[in-house]
Amino acid sequence: MHIAFVINDLGGGGAERVVLSLTAGLIGQGHRVDLVLLEGGIRYAKDVPCEARLFVLQRTPVDPEDPAADVLQRAADLRGSPRPLDWIRFAIASKWDPLCMPSARLARQARAIASYMKREKPDCVLPNVPRAVTATLFGSRLLDAVLPIVPIIHAVGQSRLPRHHRRYRRLLPYATRCVGVSQGVSDDLAVTARAPRHKITTIYNPVVTQALHAKTAEPPSHPWLIDYRTPVILAAGRLTEQKDFPTLIRAFARLIRQRPTRLIILGEGPLRQELEGLAQDLGIDDRVSFPGWVDNPFALMSRASLFVLSSIYEGLPTVLVEAMACGCPCVSTDCPSGPAEILEDGRYGPLVPVGDEAALAEAMERGLDEPPDRSLLQQRAAYFSADRAVAAYEDLIASVLQCASC
Repeated sequence: MHIAFVINDLGGGGAERVVLSLTAGLIGQGHRVDLVLLEGGIRYAKDVPCEARLFVLQRTPVDPEDPAADVLQRAADLRGSPRPLDWIRFAIASKWDPLCMPSARLARQARAIASYMKREKPDCVLPNVPRAVTATLFGSRLLDAVLPIVPIIHAVGQSRLPRHHRRYRRLLPYATRCVGVSQGVSDDLAVTARAPRHKITTIYNPVVTQALHAKTAEPPSHPWLIDYRTPVILAAGRLTEQKDFPTLIRAFARLIRQRPTRLIILGEGPLRQELEGLAQDLGIDDRVSFPGWVDNPFALMSRASLFVLSSIYEGLPTVLVEAMACGCPCVSTDCPSGPAEILEDGRYGPLVPVGDEAALAEAMERGLDEPPDRSLLQQRAAYFSADRAVAAYEDLIASVLQCASC
């Protein structure tokens, strides 16, 4: 089969890791895979299979010093400007709803994806994350022969804006099928986007791979994880409101009144200065570290005393599964959706209410005092393996193509 994944970029994040894991797995099964990027940011250059073809819409000049230079240089350019007739087709696709019409940028991306689909003719197109999903579905309306399109919905929380809900309600009927990365995402998608439930398939993300296990053996990049005298709590994610790191930092401030502990928060984002200021205001800045982006977080996860997810919402938080696969005890908010499914309603780690710093501090202390058996965590994480996910996507795509040929 010839399969295409569409995503904003490969600039770092859970959805990007999922796409690359699926790409490698499907190529390993003998399929042809294209990666279509709306922008040229690539941080996971080492994980891009050399057999995958790359297409980039908005590519900046390649810096020879960029670690992703070799990958970007072999990418083909995508171009396309909306034509007058395209706007009429966009309006029809939007059911003449002016709030659902694409911006000039989104329209340009839709035209470029349509040009790619018309020229390359993949058997199935799987767009990921909201912008790529809407651009692909708008683009499909510009084609005479529509290809099977199966959007992968990673987090309904990303589409909580009314405009996103409206667009999904207008555009998802043009999708052949939809994939929700957790049962919670699938259920919410059926309600908020009014997608027919029989068209939604739940497939857990391909998180656990051989490469992940190999990276746990590498030395950690942070000195606190070399000195084992003080327990280290680890968190990871973009420094944005969704991850609710302020609640984590306040909970940590409560915790260190009871015991000496350290906190490392991996990731970059717009709230870095605010979070650093909060740690300073609480007088714990010497106990909290923000090392930014880390190429190998698994070496840290395998040595941390506890991993904490403090998010307000998720889809299926791959970072939580990754920590479990590394044998790291976990604590999470019971946010929609994913953590309760991963931790089996608290069986594999405490779940606390969103935004409750006191409950989070107590759960963190309990996690440090009574950590579960690491082998049990790894056994649970194995359920989210790449092999299982790749097989599920193969079955789904084969089913879609079989129905299309009927």
